[in-house]
Amino acid sequence: MSAMLADLLGTLSEQITAAVGSRTNVSESGRINAALMASGLLDRAGLVSLMLRRADEHRIAATFAAHGGPRKLPLLSRLVGDDDPAVAAAAMALVVSRGRRRDGFGQPRIELSDLDSADVAALVHSLAAALSPSGNVEAQYAAAADQVAAAVRFEESLDNAVATLADALVRHERDQERLIEDSSGEGEAALVAHLIARRAAISPQAAWDHLLDAGEGGLALLARMAGLGRRAAARLIADFGSTIGTASVEDEMARFDTLDEGEVAVALAHWQLPRNFRIARSMLGYASG
Repeated sequence: MSAMLADLLGTLSEQITAAVGSRTNVSESGRINAALMASGLLDRAGLVSLMLRRADEHRIAATFAAHGGPRKLPLLSRLVGDDDPAVAAAAMALVVSRGRRRDGFGQPRIELSDLDSADVAALVHSLAAALSPSGNVEAQYAAAADQVAAAVRFEESLDNAVATLADALVRHERDQERLIEDSSGEGEAALVAHLIARRAAISPQAAWDHLLDAGEGGLALLARMAGLGRRAAARLIADFGSTIGTASVEDEMARFDTLDEGEVAVALAHWQLPRNFRIARSMLGYASG
């Protein structure tokens, strides 16, 4: 996460200083970043959440890549060659988008477009304020920050690329459970979250929260909320249960088999609530539902 943040701030520093006709002082970057962190200006919930999610996605993908087994063409590569032009184009766009978010060592990066507009404005102006060398050029740095923020193309976010592919996949009459199985089997956590979200009528962020931090029995509940059959549920539980350290496959499947419809309905109603409301309820100590 520290590397992601340093990379983002470094890129933004170059953009801001270029906009005012100056150059980034590399020797000062460490001091500026430390000052921003000490001031609390980087304590943005959206920024922290994004970095955590990207770190989790990278960790999961790396874990699955290390599993070995028979070599086969990765799911995204297969989808790039799909007969459906919309699916092929969306898969290629996701491959390109992910490629831009890897540094020279293959580690994850984030871009401004991955944040929401409020976090972008706050982050860019905070960095511009820290970069401004003296009072008589403050207006120039503030204007540069506005320029950088205005140039962000939020439609190019990585989440949007995943969402576009998920939409293309479910738009036509494909076997959605098979898609979830295939995505789960390759550690495509973000795509799994989006596909499940569409089946359960919850937000992708809610599906992600539940997928990665649902606690014991949570994966079984998520599978039931998405209306998955037993085979697809077993695949999801086996793949992600071992990765995130929840209960055994046997225990989760027993939970999946014994959940009654009323319990699933209550849980689903809770997860369909706005995320901020759910977080507030949890922090206040109220049980879900």
